[in-house]
Amino acid sequence: MSDDQKKWEAIKEHVNSSAYYQLLGFEAVELAQGYARLRMPASKKLLQFQGAVHGGAVYSMADAAVAVALITTCGSGEQVLTIEGKINHLAPVSAGEEIWAEARLVQRGRQIAVGEVEVKGNEGRLVAKGLITYMVVRR
Repeated sequence: MSDDQKKWEAIKEHVNSSAYYQLLGFEAVELAQGYARLRMPASKKLLQFQGAVHGGAVYSMADAAVAVALITTCGSGEQVLTIEGKINHLAPVSAGEEIWAEARLVQRGRQIAVGEVEVKGNEGRLVAKGLITYMVVRR
């Protein structure tokens, strides 16, 4: 296993142990430099009153995917904080679907980073597209 692969596995293990990730049911499944792919089963607990997955759950997954993509570029002592996010919800997601979020960094500066994300449902159907901005904080 290469050093990069070890780093990606360590990041996956760390982020997948997050209580929030576990609450919503999403997990990081594939990482590379500036890239992340997350999966989330659309469980009944995520449905809003009209029977579709709540847009907030989809946004949370999109935000997390870009954050994880950014974390792959961070050094020791760096943390990431969401500054702003914009998402277009394009189609509803039903219970029982599996949702995938694929995120890539658009720009990574010293303090500010921007990433784009696509969220897809069954059969690759595009359900949301977003652009999210982060601050990189050194601690």
